[in-house]
Amino acid sequence: MPDPTLQPLEEPYRARENALRELSPQRKKWIVVVLAMLMFTNTMDFMVLMPLGPKLMSLFQINPQQFSFLVSIYSLTAGIFGFLGSLIFDRLDRKHALIGSYLGFLIGTLCCALAPNYLFLLIARAVSGAFGGLLSGISFAIIGDVFSLHERGGATGRLMTSFSLAAIVGVPAGLILANQFGWHAPFITIVSIGIGTLILVSKYVPNVTTHLRSHYSGIFSGVTENLADPNSRKALLTTFLMMLSQFMVIPFISPYIVSNTGFPENHLPLVYLLGGTLTAFSGPYMGRLCDRFRARTVFNKTGLLFLIPIFVITHVGHVSLYLVLTATTLFFVLSNARMIPAMTMISSSIPPSRRGSFLSLNSCIQQLGAASASFMGGWVVMQLPGSIEITGFSHTAYLSALFGILAYLIGKRIQMIA
Repeated sequence: MPDPTLQPLEEPYRARENALRELSPQRKKWIVVVLAMLMFTNTMDFMVLMPLGPKLMSLFQINPQQFSFLVSIYSLTAGIFGFLGSLIFDRLDRKHALIGSYLGFLIGTLCCALAPNYLFLLIARAVSGAFGGLLSGISFAIIGDVFSLHERGGATGRLMTSFSLAAIVGVPAGLILANQFGWHAPFITIVSIGIGTLILVSKYVPNVTTHLRSHYSGIFSGVTENLADPNSRKALLTTFLMMLSQFMVIPFISPYIVSNTGFPENHLPLVYLLGGTLTAFSGPYMGRLCDRFRARTVFNKTGLLFLIPIFVITHVGHVSLYLVLTATTLFFVLSNARMIPAMTMISSSIPPSRRGSFLSLNSCIQQLGAASASFMGGWVVMQLPGSIEITGFSHTAYLSALFGILAYLIGKRIQMIA
């Protein structure tokens, strides 16, 4: 029997949903562009710290372990706040949640730029990660609410291009700024771009309240309802397994190809430049394929292709630079070719009333999966005393394959419902 508390809201809900879906194509393009700019600044903020390691370690007189805390605290607080976001975001206008989270992220990033010492910077990174970790879930929730099922793949592909652009444009630009004007400059630049993005968010992103018709029985209702739903559990498990399969390998690619294949260290930017560039071009194309042939069909065709370059990368010895670049570029492109249809399916696996809480929880699961895989990989990959070569990296390919195949088998069973 339908819940009587929801009946009076049904008609206004339908009207709000139709109004969102009937926005002009031009307005929808702007929504994706603005959200992509937002995710660009968020991704650049996360990625640019790692190449700044030598400068920060020298300036603050910290050791590698202390620097690793600066990197890991971001993911830790992102995961924690992703869970907290799942408790409240379906009770808020998505636009208000986005603006509030982005303001918190920009304040944290500004504090990074002004940090006078290591402890202040560590706390600032925690704040940036806490609010930055919320942005992905809210952005994908807005995509799900504004774009219908037959448009969502293309929008998802364009939004995910921002991750590639951050790698091929944001990080090199950040390093140039740091070399020219000091380590503070990349963070000040992110804040400057972010202020302009915030203005565009206010102008172009509509108020999204279609999900507010639901009756909430308690603060944990969003989490419990998502975990009680078999389809939601499949989607969350697929996300976790995909993160495990990718991050078993990703953190160790650079040190392995330098130590074991003879790849020149000064050519490492080429790995990310080529991989990011081709991913930026292929991402929107994959999104259009999802809209044309359905995301499930595309996922079924592409979900295991990334394993081919993984086995090449993890097993090659001293080979030519061109073979290494081909393998790493294929890895980035084919991993993205799996992720775009998967995210389209995952963001469509729940009703709009639970989309915000679900995608915040999904973001938390992503962070947990990436951290777990990196931790496991650290126990498998070793460098023997007196040797520059890394051992055990080939074993990560088998673990990656195991998790990737499980993600594929479970992901195929996700039902796209809204």
